[in-house]
Amino acid sequence: MKKILRTVYSKPAADDDDDYSPWAGRARKAEKKKAPEKPVFTKREPREEIDPPWLKTISSLATEKGREKEGLFLAEGARVVAEISQYHKDLVRGIYVDESFDNEDLRQKIKDARLRISSLTPAQMKQVSAVVSGQGIFAVCRMASEKPNFDTAHTITLVDAVQDPGNLGSIFRNAVGFGVDGIILGRGTVDPFNPKVVRGSSGCFLRTPFETSIDLKERFSLLRQKGFCIVATSPYAKKSITDLTPRQSKKIALLIGNEGSGTNRQVSELADDWVKIPMANELESLNVAVAHGVLSYQIAQMRGL
Repeated sequence: MKKILRTVYSKPAADDDDDYSPWAGRARKAEKKKAPEKPVFTKREPREEIDPPWLKTISSLATEKGREKEGLFLAEGARVVAEISQYHKDLVRGIYVDESFDNEDLRQKIKDARLRISSLTPAQMKQVSAVVSGQGIFAVCRMASEKPNFDTAHTITLVDAVQDPGNLGSIFRNAVGFGVDGIILGRGTVDPFNPKVVRGSSGCFLRTPFETSIDLKERFSLLRQKGFCIVATSPYAKKSITDLTPRQSKKIALLIGNEGSGTNRQVSELADDWVKIPMANELESLNVAVAHGVLSYQIAQMRGL
């Protein structure tokens, strides 16, 4: 007798899907089709412009630390850029103008100097407006200066802790106008590459050789070795600068001081002589840049300039 083999199919476990056919084997779980979701349209945000690296560099030049790090400074304004382009074009790293800048004469001078001009968008100009004052043009320049030659110089200005950028800029202008051969900036004096100093000097500050962050008391020794007479200003002095002897006036190092407190007493006491500016009426003092201008003019007159 043949054995009859009976195949027994059992129902799947409870957790299996009901779509199960014992005759066709285990069916694949049917995927329920979901209705496609309706797309949701949102307003596209405008794409943010990525600021070029030089914008950050320009912003950093507002600080002395940033200028020292980059080795660059700002020359702002039409007159300043014209000056730098004419006398120091080798220092210029870039000239930037806003789109509305229409000084064609200056554009031509820059072109003649073979310097490139880049235009800024209003947004870019706005970003650097915290650094520049909106005159529509500025140059980024390399920091450099020529040191005074004490062997050939006849007139030197010593600056003791002048802190107002506008005053220092004017002192540089006086130096160019009256033939000062060099400027020594003592410790505590504002940075000569400060944008306000550059603007206050009309950009001509680089025409006068200078050195900065100098211990003035130490520098006195070198100046005396080179034949200079160190002259300080004082409202209590008995004579004016024109009363100096021919020997004293041959080589003059003029010491001027801080706007509020004047020259540091420990420094001024080391001078070789003291002078005052004669005035028609009683006045405690003149602005430091004005006083420097008057004295520099008198020295120039003594030299026949």
